[in-house]
Amino acid sequence: MSFFNKKKDTYEEHYEEHNVSFASERIFFDEIEDDDEKTRHYVDLMKGGTPLVLNFDHLSVSEANKILSFLAGAAYALGGKSVQIKEKVFLFARGQDFIDGSLREFMESLDD
Repeated sequence: MSFFNKKKDTYEEHYEEHNVSFASERIFFDEIEDDDEKTRHYVDLMKGGTPLVLNFDHLSVSEANKILSFLAGAAYALGGKSVQIKEKVFLFARGQDFIDGSLREFMESLDD
């Protein structure tokens, strides 16, 4: 046994053992509404490992800001982040969903 072996983190072990799909394959796309129940459902999806790409196009600025703040806070609490990928389209995901690099590749593909 070596003293300098890097121990895999829990997510890497889970990823290898259960053949988990890339994060970009689990993305949930939706046009968001000002509906508290549905917004809570988005957080549950994110907690379960589903990255969200949500379009805020049909909301007023105040409605969009309220929901955006809530979801960004939830992503932050899960060690993740929110990323604006278009003018009114945002990605929300946990930190471990960014590990495999597929979400970054997804966002880069949108620039093409």
